[in-house]
Amino acid sequence: MASPSVRARTERAFGRWGRFAVGHRVGAIALSLLLTVLLGSGLFRLTADFSNDSFLRAGDQTLEVYDAFRARYGDSERMLVGIETPQVFDLEFLERLRAFHAEVEDRVPYAAEVLSLVNARSTRGEGDELIVDELMEDWGGTAADLALFEARVRGNPLYRNTFLSGDGAFTALTVKLDTYTSIGAETSDESFDVDAGFEDDETLLYLTSGEISETIDALRRVIEGHEGPGFRLYLVGGEVMGNRLETIALSDSVLFAVLGVASIAAFLWVLFRRVSAALLPVTVVLLSTVATFGCMGHLGLPFTSITQILPIFLLAVGVCDAVHILSIAYLRRAAGDDRETAIVAALEHSGLAVVLTSLTTAGGLASLMAAEISPVAQLGMIAPLGVVLALVYSLLLLPALLAVAPMPAPRGNAQGVAGPVTAALVRMADLSTRRPRAVLAATGFVLLLAIPGILQLRFGNHPLEWLFEDDPVRLAIERIDRAFEGTTAVEILIDSGVENGLHDPDLLGRIERAMAFATALREGPVSVGKAVSIVDIVKEINQALHENQAAHFALPDERSLIAQELLLFENSGSDDLGDVTDSLFREGRVTLQASQADGMHYVVFLETLEAGFREILGEDIDVQITGGMALVSRTFSLLLTSLVRSYALALLIITPLMVLLIGDLRRGLLSMIPNLIPVYLTLALMGGLGIPMSIGTLLIGSIVIGVAVDDTIHFMHKFIRYSEETGDPREAVRRTFATTGTALLTTSLVLATSFVIYVTAHFHSLIHFGILAGFATIVAFLADVLTAPALMVLAGPRFPGATHSANKETRARVA
Repeated sequence: MASPSVRARTERAFGRWGRFAVGHRVGAIALSLLLTVLLGSGLFRLTADFSNDSFLRAGDQTLEVYDAFRARYGDSERMLVGIETPQVFDLEFLERLRAFHAEVEDRVPYAAEVLSLVNARSTRGEGDELIVDELMEDWGGTAADLALFEARVRGNPLYRNTFLSGDGAFTALTVKLDTYTSIGAETSDESFDVDAGFEDDETLLYLTSGEISETIDALRRVIEGHEGPGFRLYLVGGEVMGNRLETIALSDSVLFAVLGVASIAAFLWVLFRRVSAALLPVTVVLLSTVATFGCMGHLGLPFTSITQILPIFLLAVGVCDAVHILSIAYLRRAAGDDRETAIVAALEHSGLAVVLTSLTTAGGLASLMAAEISPVAQLGMIAPLGVVLALVYSLLLLPALLAVAPMPAPRGNAQGVAGPVTAALVRMADLSTRRPRAVLAATGFVLLLAIPGILQLRFGNHPLEWLFEDDPVRLAIERIDRAFEGTTAVEILIDSGVENGLHDPDLLGRIERAMAFATALREGPVSVGKAVSIVDIVKEINQALHENQAAHFALPDERSLIAQELLLFENSGSDDLGDVTDSLFREGRVTLQASQADGMHYVVFLETLEAGFREILGEDIDVQITGGMALVSRTFSLLLTSLVRSYALALLIITPLMVLLIGDLRRGLLSMIPNLIPVYLTLALMGGLGIPMSIGTLLIGSIVIGVAVDDTIHFMHKFIRYSEETGDPREAVRRTFATTGTALLTTSLVLATSFVIYVTAHFHSLIHFGILAGFATIVAFLADVLTAPALMVLAGPRFPGATHSANKETRARVA
């Protein structure tokens, strides 16, 4: 750290600030409230985003390809209602299906298209005429109609795993949503081009989470009115999953905040036996948390599955700042100081350390900005701001509140439970300093025992498994995924490079072979249940023009014949070609329907899929893969790089600060060891318990490093001062824990308790995060109580120029 004189002047400056805040208490309180109102007003602009594409940062190539795809074809993800019935080909069932379909069309907003067996495309030939209409367009409800309907459905392979499951137990209704929001839409029809999309698509926003929620709620109301015996309904899809995650996250966040405030307040009351000790820190952190979330709204940062950890985290970190100030203020009040003197002494004693710990915590969190996963990077932006705001409120508002709140001199046992706790911590410190080599040997042995857990650490990212096994949305998705052999969209864009390139029978034949390759491909649990493209429409037309004979469900051999058939199809009035190709017939779209799985399996699957398509289609054809699976796969691929970057950056930010604090390179580097131990052991615990390194647990390392170093800074801050006074590291350790030890234990327990609150979550990933972060916090405290003192004692040499002789016993004086 800086020289003793510089540090002493800095500490006195914090004391003067404390005197100023106390003297201007009313103004400080008013300024804090005004700041909260100004920043907190952003809460009204706060939005939520739990979609697959929200995990990728703007400018990511995978996201740009997907956005271009959506501009041309609309969103690849559709909401699907799986309908389970004993018999699809039944007059009563089909009447119920028609009624259900009609009500979905009438009552569900933002539905661009609703498809089912009611209006599925039916292509057939009648004489020399090509007829393209809806499957039940001429439905009369007679036995003859039913027989014809069943023949057409069973005879059309395009319906399998689209409108009818392989076992015939399910049919499906799909809802394609509008791509763009209608809120503030200013684009006229003239600005849209069917091939180029919107000319100024930067002014367009995708359908909002509120509009999606409105759609899902309306669809569920329709489902409730139609579900019954023989007509069981399952609502699934990417938007449904995202909506479920958002709903749970919002409700859980409120629960976390309530439990966090209650547990922290109770904990502080038990420790200090003062109502003010429970209420004042909670008031400070609640205001800083409101201001932080308001900043999110002002900055346009959405609430996500990652940022839902913020409320309880900010509550805990902010309380830790307050506890270090409160503990000294109450200690000095117990020693007989008046209120103002006690507050000033508390700021002088702890102010510098609180600032340094806040900066290192913010630095550890800021390392998350290096992550290429957007919600993690956004957390790296807003969390450090929240930590700094908590610091500002602790230094501005807390002294002012202490000056106006009741703060009588304590009676009886002034220290409450703090006295025995301090004595126990001093005894632990004595053990560490008397036998430092034994303590370090034991630490090393524990680290060796953790190696098997490290070796079992694995990566994974399966959002569906965030939900509990009995969650209705998860059960529905798993059921429909099995029935239709997949519900995850994979989109493959094939660019021929020339106008009317898709009229070439050779290219269509290659696309057909590539589709067959895709449906036969299996990588681990990932397989394809359906592949659809322009090839299917051409084969369907060809069959219709050859007296509907099944043998002619094949591609014509002549380019001119293909062109004529496609022209006939367009003239029939159907616009379905726009779903599979552009208007120039240059680009084609192959849609695969693949099974749900962990993102780690998607990576290998898509690599194999793309390589196979490129080999089959040839070098002259450009191939791009996009869709929901590509987004999940890309997110998983970024996990490792984000992990390495954020951990490395956290160390690069915090290590120099520790060296600067201590003022000695060797001791500064040694002081980082206790901060790395909890990260190492937490990763080992993850491996041992089979918890994957996922988007949620990715945060563990940077957060733990940032939080763990707080205790180290408070320890080192006083250890250095007492070492300079005594010249004896062992005595310095005793004094450090005699004055700061209780606050260190308290903050660690507050943090651990706050993290453990996450076990009440409805997400497996968040429960894992809570358990691991709580474990890491306790390990960090033990490392600072045992390992850090042993390292400092062995580091030597004694601090030069210290007044050593008169300081053998621990003084009761608080610096």
